[in-house]
Amino acid sequence: MLKIPGRLLADLNPNATVRIVFIASDGGGNEAPFTAKSLDAAKIDFVRRCGLTQERAAELRAELDRNKVVSVETSMDDTVAAKFRYARP
Repeated sequence: MLKIPGRLLADLNPNATVRIVFIASDGGGNEAPFTAKSLDAAKIDFVRRCGLTQERAAELRAELDRNKVVSVETSMDDTVAAKFRYARP
């Protein structure tokens, strides 16, 4: 599988929902974020939808809880990255 480099962004909204988006380094721009209903749901999405390990997802969840925003350089499989490109909010 092809790995797509980019940046994974997530922010914690005042209503406790989490907005997550992956922006590819190679000229993205049409990415659609998706929303998790809680920090715990975001952790699950980091693993299931974003392809991160359990440990990395837990680290991001803790940082998100602490700072209300995370931004990390990562690479995702092309099939995972495509979910963001064509997702509907």
